[in-house]
Amino acid sequence: MKIAHLTRSIAMSMAVGLTAGYSAQAELPASFEPTLLDADAVTSVRDALHAGDGTPAQAAAFEVLTDLADASLELPIRSVIDKPQAPASGSRHDYVSLSPYWWPNPDTKDGLPYVRHDGKFNPERDQYDVPKLTDLANAVRWLGFAYYYTGDEAYAKNAIERCRVWFVDPATRMTPRMQFGQFIPGVEENGRQFGIIETVRLRWFPDSFAMLESSPHMTKEVRDGVRKWFADYAQWLMDSEFGTLERTYPNNHGTWANAQMATYGYFGGREDLARAAVDSIPARIAAQIMPDGLQPHEAERTTSLHYHDFNLRAHLDLAKIGQRLGIDLYRYETKEGAGIRTAAKFLVPYLLEEKAWPYEQIRDPKAYMHAQAMRMAALAYDEPAFEATLPVLATWPGMKPEGQVWTELMLPLAER
Repeated sequence: MKIAHLTRSIAMSMAVGLTAGYSAQAELPASFEPTLLDADAVTSVRDALHAGDGTPAQAAAFEVLTDLADASLELPIRSVIDKPQAPASGSRHDYVSLSPYWWPNPDTKDGLPYVRHDGKFNPERDQYDVPKLTDLANAVRWLGFAYYYTGDEAYAKNAIERCRVWFVDPATRMTPRMQFGQFIPGVEENGRQFGIIETVRLRWFPDSFAMLESSPHMTKEVRDGVRKWFADYAQWLMDSEFGTLERTYPNNHGTWANAQMATYGYFGGREDLARAAVDSIPARIAAQIMPDGLQPHEAERTTSLHYHDFNLRAHLDLAKIGQRLGIDLYRYETKEGAGIRTAAKFLVPYLLEEKAWPYEQIRDPKAYMHAQAMRMAALAYDEPAFEATLPVLATWPGMKPEGQVWTELMLPLAER
């Protein structure tokens, strides 16, 4: 994209002190209505970059962001209906996916029933709707963020069209439910409650979409249709059998189902659903987190460090929505001293490499996601140790360039 590359070049020049000409390229979007992010902090970093006051780290992160957005522009715009066969409902509008850790049975001719290998992904999964949902979530995230930082309408136009196709157009939209996710051949053919975890991919969608809403390419149909879709999905999480089973599940699945209901309900204007999810969390903290911060349900997994972080992020999201509703989950502790802060502190010596992780972790952990969680914890608590993990995590094999975008542009740490 010629305009995007020009905008990026100017912004990079400004970050090192050359300020002329940037405002002539594009009008910057108005401030957005936040869900999980801090709009004032994000806007402050954006404006600093545009004024030539951005740091080298912010400028480098901006380069990564626009690279991700430019790559997203090249992704095909696909619909959930683009699959060769409908699920049991008979409708291609229903999302369908294969459970990730289940594989063909080596002891039977037809491979049925599938057998479980925890932590090992079956590539057959890519034949269903997971890649399309992943591409949608990633593309709208990077395009929305890049639009907010550059004002480049090419980013907004592409992202808004993706939203229209997936969530709004009656011919192509996804039905707001996860009734047929994570089916298992020969075991549970028509889907399971655990498919709900897959819409965690949309976790940052509300903030990304809000960044797009001031674009002239945004229509009332898309704006209202998208927010209604998320409200309807949050209602389905509240009312459906699968939603109820998943919200009450004891490990990270239950935390994330509540985090989704809270986040998507809040975004969709259903604060009642968001509040119901947030109100359930004190009991979940007591059941999931030990006084020293260990999470026993997640310690059982073959990728236990990943799952400790994964569940922690769900709790941090819930705490942010709680904060929006006037409920302080950040500082909630059981009488034994267990809380979100203790779960975060438990990870610190391992992320600082002061101790070896004592549980099973069969693949490299997602360091860029650990960095996101630690920055979220640093923003919530006056604990220098959380921030101290970031330079160490930057050296880990699982660190991706997008980690810079989160820590420098989307979750910036204000001076205390």
